[in-house]
Amino acid sequence: MKRNRPIFREHFVLHKWNYVLGTILLSISLVLQLWVPSLLKQFTDGLQNESIHASRLLELSWWFTIAGIGTFIFRSSGRIYIFRMSRMLERDLRTELFSHWEKLQADYYQNQRIGNLMTHAVNDVNILRQIGMQGYFQMVEAAVLISLAVFMMAGTINLYLTLLVLLPLPGLTFIAYRFRTKIQSHSLKVQEAIGILTSRVQEFCSGISVIKTYVQEKEEIKKFTNENESNVEVNKQLIRSNSLFTSLSQGIVGLSYLLSIVMGSILVMKSTISLGDFVAFNTYLSMLIGPIENIGKVINLLQQGKAADQRIREVLSTEPDIKDEEGTIPLTLVKGDIRIKDLSFNYPRNKDHVLKNINITIPKGTSLAIVGKVGSGKSTLVQLLLRLYNPPKNSIYIDQHDIRKIPLKTLRSSIAYVPQDNFLFSSTIKENIAFDPYPYLDEEVVHAARSAQIYSDIMELPNRFDTELGERGLSLSGGQRQRVSIARALIKPSPIIIFDDSLSAVDSKTETNILNTLRTEMKGRTSIIISHRISTIQEADQIIVLDQGEIVERGTHLSLLKEDGIYKKMYSQQTTELTFIQAKLPSIQERKILIKRRR
Repeated sequence: MKRNRPIFREHFVLHKWNYVLGTILLSISLVLQLWVPSLLKQFTDGLQNESIHASRLLELSWWFTIAGIGTFIFRSSGRIYIFRMSRMLERDLRTELFSHWEKLQADYYQNQRIGNLMTHAVNDVNILRQIGMQGYFQMVEAAVLISLAVFMMAGTINLYLTLLVLLPLPGLTFIAYRFRTKIQSHSLKVQEAIGILTSRVQEFCSGISVIKTYVQEKEEIKKFTNENESNVEVNKQLIRSNSLFTSLSQGIVGLSYLLSIVMGSILVMKSTISLGDFVAFNTYLSMLIGPIENIGKVINLLQQGKAADQRIREVLSTEPDIKDEEGTIPLTLVKGDIRIKDLSFNYPRNKDHVLKNINITIPKGTSLAIVGKVGSGKSTLVQLLLRLYNPPKNSIYIDQHDIRKIPLKTLRSSIAYVPQDNFLFSSTIKENIAFDPYPYLDEEVVHAARSAQIYSDIMELPNRFDTELGERGLSLSGGQRQRVSIARALIKPSPIIIFDDSLSAVDSKTETNILNTLRTEMKGRTSIIISHRISTIQEADQIIVLDQGEIVERGTHLSLLKEDGIYKKMYSQQTTELTFIQAKLPSIQERKILIKRRR
């Protein structure tokens, strides 16, 4: 849904009464603060006229104390109310941003830098929080304090002196107008530079092994240095604009203060105003300096906030391509009968079809194996089953329902999936295996680990199932990550299970043990297995061979071996390679002889 109103404005309207209360409390503190110059006037005039007595001095001291304590109490209370609302904005906005990201399709993240996404969630949200905290607080303070102070200066001291002193101040508005566009543009560039720099650091951390292996440390440092220099340069531009704006603002305020001192002194000497009036007038003016300078800071912050608001609203306005559509059937469970009919598919930014005229029927509880060259469309097919991408309408059916009519939650909770990249989270092994909304018992986690042949590896770790993994599970080997991913799929009580080349990183013995276990675990479940190894899929109920997005062969292991096609060539090649490797390995008897000889 497109957001037409600025984020902070929406938040303010939603919590307007809390902001009103905070504004009232802050305004009371400012009124008490403005009472002080009036008390100073009475005290100074009393000293000048030698008319002040001990009782009057005690009374003035008492009123000074009340004004100070009252200012502290009401200012603190107002600050707490206003700042609390800004923290709520920060919390709610980050939650909304994260929730919206979860709704977006995989294609969105393939076209985004991770650093930019992190900048949205951290820097941009922080800027909007600052608008709700310092921005709103200083804006209210400036509006109330300046208007009341000017009224007191003009109404109780001298109108002409007030007008003269305030004469330079409209220049602030002109300067703010001239600098507005420039500061906003520089702020946007700064946020973009931070995003690029964050992406570079994230990419460096993820690829550190490759960088070291290929001795690319100097090149990476050079790339980082260049992007860091670019970041510094755009920040310099923003600092120059901010500094020039602040300096000109302070110069205008200083001119007003100079006029006050010179003209006020002349009026005192002419007895037009009293010495107490002069002291009070300059106290009022000194109170104005801070808020007037803050106007410039608030304007700068608002310009930065406008850029941050634009970036976040652009994300929140991005409609997910994959969502529950109109006419969604209220299903809570599927049985697992799959039919693919005349499926042709191309990715959104690619005109060429990845899959062409695919027709497959997978009865409930049976298994389908998919083999083919790299890029033949194997992974794309299972990603369409998961609706990570939208298939054409009326092309994929589960239980005779168009997959696009099945609620996403029902569809994905009905499929256990082991992806190619075997992604693990930086939490414990137990939490990675039991990664599902459904709560699992420890016995179920252990059973899944045993079935995936990872149990003995886990028991050798220091904290066993409570061992914390590094980012993306990189503290485990590739084969261990694969087996933890398989355990995560096996523990899920889903009618459909998909393995996307999930045994490529394990040795043949472990593969055999896993396959023996899977035959038991997959009974009654519809299973789809993608693999390059014939040994992994030869017992499947049906096997299809994909080539350039088309099914070129179909059958069982035995029937496909009778054909002189791709499948038979793959089988022959892998059998030959295995025979060659085994021939090169010494037999057990030969090993014993070699050991004796060495001794």
